[in-house]
Amino acid sequence: MVRNVNFEELRAVVDIVAVQDDISLPEQHEVPLTSLYPTKKQENEILDVHGTADCLDQLRFFYNHLWRPWDCDDENQDWLSTHLEARLQLYYDMQSGIVLHETGQHIRLLLQEAREIEQNIQATQEEADTDEVDENSALTMMELQIRREEIKREIEILENPLMRNLVVKKKYEVVQAKKQKREHSKEVCFVWLGGTIDEFINTLTKARSFIQPEAYIKTCPLLQEALDQAIAGDTVILCPGLHDVSSTGGLEEGGNIMGFLEPSVTTIVAHNAGNVLLDWSSDVTLENLTINAHSVQIALSVRNGVVRLRNCQVRGSSTNGTGILVLKGGRLEAQSCEFVHFGIGLVLDHAAQVSLEDCTITSCNTGIKMCEDASVMLKRCSVSGCSEYGIRIEISQQPNNEMDNRQVGSVIMLESFTNIRLDATTVEGNRKGDVLKIQHQDSILYESGGSECISPEVKVEAEANIAI
Repeated sequence: MVRNVNFEELRAVVDIVAVQDDISLPEQHEVPLTSLYPTKKQENEILDVHGTADCLDQLRFFYNHLWRPWDCDDENQDWLSTHLEARLQLYYDMQSGIVLHETGQHIRLLLQEAREIEQNIQATQEEADTDEVDENSALTMMELQIRREEIKREIEILENPLMRNLVVKKKYEVVQAKKQKREHSKEVCFVWLGGTIDEFINTLTKARSFIQPEAYIKTCPLLQEALDQAIAGDTVILCPGLHDVSSTGGLEEGGNIMGFLEPSVTTIVAHNAGNVLLDWSSDVTLENLTINAHSVQIALSVRNGVVRLRNCQVRGSSTNGTGILVLKGGRLEAQSCEFVHFGIGLVLDHAAQVSLEDCTITSCNTGIKMCEDASVMLKRCSVSGCSEYGIRIEISQQPNNEMDNRQVGSVIMLESFTNIRLDATTVEGNRKGDVLKIQHQDSILYESGGSECISPEVKVEAEANIAI
């Protein structure tokens, strides 16, 4: 509940009514207005909830997509005439696909880095106000400011429509030229992090059985570099070690990423904190890997096509994170995989398809959350040790339906669903129940008429913020 609003600082004082985790918080807390989401049910019906929700959505949109960390330094400029139209056009071009996905992801990462730099600069300045500035602090401040200026110059180029069109055209030409110049339609890139000549030869010997004799091989020192150079259909083979990524690059439209030893020795992590670690929109295969999603909200998303996981470990470290999100039009096929330590192990949207064989889902809040029209096949799988439910099925509300809003029971409840098949699979040892069948509830958050303008990335963050 909001107690007071500081309009100059764009912050609010709120009462802490309840929290999900067992933590201690003060009864009142100050938060930015961008973290507030009005609920449909209000104690005071006189309040203009629609207007409030609309204003907050516009405020979020402004600070997430139009405002830049360096704008505070440009107080003498006419911000509206200088930036508004250009930045809106950039946003719409990114949303509509005019800007290549790879370029759009690069822009988002640059802006995220700039915001983090701004926070670090402010923290360093606050320390300087209370302590003597040493050489290391001064050097850190200088490096942060230099990097911020570099990002500013690059973003300003991309905000200019003429310059952006040239950049987009050039990148498209580079991709096409890369395809045409290739002597081989498909390549295998071996990512080698470094080592002695004996280690290199030994590693190649172990990887040899995973590569066709006639395959064209090249090497890269970094996974992200290999992804950026790849085109659809390529294969990337990872040596043991820790590999960070910021985007799926050329393999977003399909390909293979493989380790060649046990999954625990070859790990993929996010280069920066964010929403999705690996975002796929076509057929792709991941094999013998650990996918560590400790700094992101979703480990993998399957938008379209078939994503195949073989002998992989998908690990989180948060009770709020999601292992794999399968959207309508997407299919997940997993063999001998583990999904561990997520808020929800697997989320299945309407008409999504999932097939698991010899897989385990454990130590999550909920193992599988699915819509009633999604298709699931579990063969020799185990869903256990979840703090809430093993499988949660959300069914649509129907008029004159006398069924309870929620039913908890065993896997016997799944027999009425022809789209859910269990073969030699156990769902047991889940604290609140093995199966929960619940009527889908509309969101308690009030959506204003303009909420559609908020990107999906921002909507994902709403669950972690504050309802008012």
